[in-house]
Formats: sequence, structure tokens, C-alpha cells
Amino acid sequence: MKMTHRQIDAKKSIGLLCALAIVASGCSLSSTASDSTTTLPSVTTSSSSSSSGVATDDDTAANGAAIQTASERYGTDAETTTPPILTNADTITTAGLGPVRIGQTLDEAQEAAGVTFNAASTGSEKCQYYTPAAGATGASFMVVNGEVVRVDISSGPITTKSGYGIGSTKEAIKSAFGSKIQESSSSDSLTFVPVTDGDNLMRVIWEIDDTGVVTSLRVGRTADVTPKIGCSGS
Repeated sequence: MKMTHRQIDAKKSIGLLCALAIVASGCSLSSTASDSTTTLPSVTTSSSSSSSGVATDDDTAANGAAIQTASERYGTDAETTTPPILTNADTITTAGLGPVRIGQTLDEAQEAAGVTFNAASTGSEKCQYYTPAAGATGASFMVVNGEVVRVDISSGPITTKSGYGIGSTKEAIKSAFGSKIQESSSSDSLTFVPVTDGDNLMRVIWEIDDTGVVTSLRVGRTADVTPKIGCSGS
């Protein structure tokens, strides 16, 4: 049976519509599948930083955590981060050197000085010299049975409260203190003898060279400070 041109055109039209419908259906699937590629991925920065142990600024702010200083985070030694209390500006008195007093324990002396004391290479458990790790040039502390009994100044700018230290002259010291000064028979030292009741067991001694100039000074109780070399009987 022959079809008319109109019937043929109608079938072609129907076929074309079917083809368009199939193509349209395929394009819709493709578009749906591509939606996942345009969706923003979930943010993983916080989780990855948490797993690595590194907190972001937002994390810190959210948690209300205080920002740590370097010393809080890593820990540092007191003598390298905090200036010592004991310094070259402190002076020798019959009580000791600045905040370090005769009669303090070693721990008390270190706490008062604000710095660690290092033991000398010689000495014994009974009698040992210690020097501050920083803060007081030329100062050393004689410790007997755990107690500070004497302070020696062998170099540096530290003087007595009246200003007499290394480099001062014998004549100047004797003139300043008068009858309170006792000169050794060999004229190589001067001793300040206090007259007040609270200090009468204490002595300040300046060692003098042949030219009459101070080379060192020390303070302590009479029995401990009189020998020129400390810990010599130990």
C-alpha cells in the first residue's frame, strides 16, 4: 500500500519528535550528574589542622584560648629570661651583699639574688664557694653547712656602701672610718670593726697591695672572714 506524501511527512515528524525526546532525556541525566562537580566541597581545613596539632586563628578565637608566650610554651631558665635581682649596683655592708645576707641558706640566697649560684670546682660538702651565674661581677659566696657565712669581691665594680672597693686607697679608708679601722701588723689589710651591738660579730676586710691600693674585699662573721683564703680549714 502506497503512502501519500502527507502520511510520510507525518511519520517523519513523529520520528523526529521521538529522537528529540530521547536526546532531551539524555541531556537531563548528564546535567544531573554534573551537579556534583559544581557543588562547593565541604570545608576540611579545621579537621586537617586539628589532626596535625596546629590550631588556626579562628580555632583559637572560638575556643577562647589565651595566646601563649614563648616561655610558657617551651619553658626557659630564670637566669636567661629575667634580670637578676643581685647586680653590680649592690653594695657590701656588714649584713652581706645587697639582697644576699649572711646567715641565709643557699636556697634562700639564690632566691633573694634571683639567679642560680654555681659551685666552684674546689671545696667540699662542708665548705663550698658559689658564684652567681649573672648579675654581680667578681662576687662569690662562702657556704658552710648550707649557710652563707662570707662574701668575697675579687674583681669588678662592687664596693662597700660608703663607696670603698677595689682601687680605693688605704689612706682614704682610714680617713673615712677613723678608729673603726684596724690595720694589720704587715699593713696588707684593713678591717672595719662595727661598734653597734647588732653588728659587733661582723667584719669588713680590704686587702691592700704594696702601693696601698685595695685589691679585694670581703664581709662575714669574724671567725669566717678573718682567714685571707676562705674554706682553707676544710
